[in-house]
Amino acid sequence: MTRLRNALFALAVAAPVLGAQTTTPKNPTSTPGGDADNGIHAATLLIRGVTPRAVGLSEAMGAVEGDPSALFYNTAGIARLKTNSFLVTGSQGFGNTQLAAAVVTFPTALGTFGIGARALNEGTIEATENYQPAGRLRGYQLALEGGGAIQMTRHWLWGGTLFYANETLGNQSAGSIGVNSSMMFPDIFGRLTLGGGVRNWGTAVTFDNDSKRPPLLGYGAGSFDLLKHRNLMETPMLFRGEPIVLDAKLVGQVTFPQQNEIYGAGGIEATVNGVAIGRIGYTTGDDNRRGLSLGAGVNVGQFRLEYAFRNRINAGSKIYEFDPIGDEHHVSATYFWGGATTNTPTVPVILTQPIDTAAINAAVREAVDKQLAQLRPLLDSLRSAQVEVRQESDLVSKYIVPVHFGFDSAVVRDSDFAVLGQIADVVRRVYPTALVTIEGFADPSGSDAYNLRLSRRRAEAVRDVMTERFGLPSRQFRTVGYGEQRVRQVQPGARKDDPGALQNRRVTFTIDATQHF
Repeated sequence: MTRLRNALFALAVAAPVLGAQTTTPKNPTSTPGGDADNGIHAATLLIRGVTPRAVGLSEAMGAVEGDPSALFYNTAGIARLKTNSFLVTGSQGFGNTQLAAAVVTFPTALGTFGIGARALNEGTIEATENYQPAGRLRGYQLALEGGGAIQMTRHWLWGGTLFYANETLGNQSAGSIGVNSSMMFPDIFGRLTLGGGVRNWGTAVTFDNDSKRPPLLGYGAGSFDLLKHRNLMETPMLFRGEPIVLDAKLVGQVTFPQQNEIYGAGGIEATVNGVAIGRIGYTTGDDNRRGLSLGAGVNVGQFRLEYAFRNRINAGSKIYEFDPIGDEHHVSATYFWGGATTNTPTVPVILTQPIDTAAINAAVREAVDKQLAQLRPLLDSLRSAQVEVRQESDLVSKYIVPVHFGFDSAVVRDSDFAVLGQIADVVRRVYPTALVTIEGFADPSGSDAYNLRLSRRRAEAVRDVMTERFGLPSRQFRTVGYGEQRVRQVQPGARKDDPGALQNRRVTFTIDATQHF
């Protein structure tokens, strides 16, 4: 008996309808409210929404970095990951389809590398043989992807991966091998990131002499930091009295599928104190992709838990409008640990002679003395500049710098550039990966709310000097404003032209070597 090719490819058609748009036939057919130009692709798994962060932002991930899920969307986005990470995610889609995926990334001195795997259960369809029912056929797709990303220059990241995608329809199986490539241009004007690339350029998959290729597409994307470590308010009711600091990012992407209509997507992501995360996104387009996405997450120590929901309008595929599952539900868990230093290969050494511990100790002392000799002029210059260093713990230091501001001013004085340059040298040479918090203060003139905003502007002005004038990365700094809090005033109550009021209009640096940017 001959197996009908149409039965097999009917299941292939179901995959793009269930997941995302695929290739357009030469003469697409229009329908009210959308079009029905779902064609047939191989390896449609490669265009399914994978992780909650991506889905919550409507998959506008082309200019998003620092997340392991970027391996599936924009490999350049993993270039500046500082820690190892392991992400596992699963989703329930409409039409009774399920997707599971996992990613491992690991930074090295050369760049950041990653491996990802995806598996899709496409469900079943009724098969026929010689026009007679012959049971149900089940479809699966599996994909393995691996590659890496490097920072070419300060404003240029590049990444690429190789992938193998396998498709099983009934009792037949075939695979495709291909490549992905992407570039990003981060930190433009300190807030803007641009990205672009090509995905799913692969070999054809053949079943019964019918060949289809993976869903090739190109994209251009951008992201803009609306808020960066913005101190909104401070209250003892939340976060144990710590300031409420908000980060917000706006993302957008235009995608160009091969032989298909162009579509756009955008979203906003907000993070409160680096703990609570919220996302919203929207995808345009006439086909089954159009709709709203919502997402949420929480960072708990080294763990991140995330969820996202996508509502598809289902234009062009009305059969799925009443699916009891809903549209798509995604969950994931991510674990971060270690870093580039822990990933340095260790070469075993076989010792055939007794160890000269005295010589080793002498070499260590010499190296320490040499390092201290190099740093001593810098530390002496800080003392001469009247910089006070307070050791709050073994790895947390507070630098009280003589940088003060005029009354009702957030402009850094030219005379303070020298001492800020010395602090920049300390950060660059001693704390190159540590998180630095710049704290701003105000004297008690004016209202509490105004002084809180003024102190925040002072901290931000000093951060801009450290990044723009002295070339330190903006991601290394967090700014906080404490306003006129009396417990933090150097001269309590001194304001405007009072003696000691200038000391109340100041900034300090807290360098936490236990946290990395």
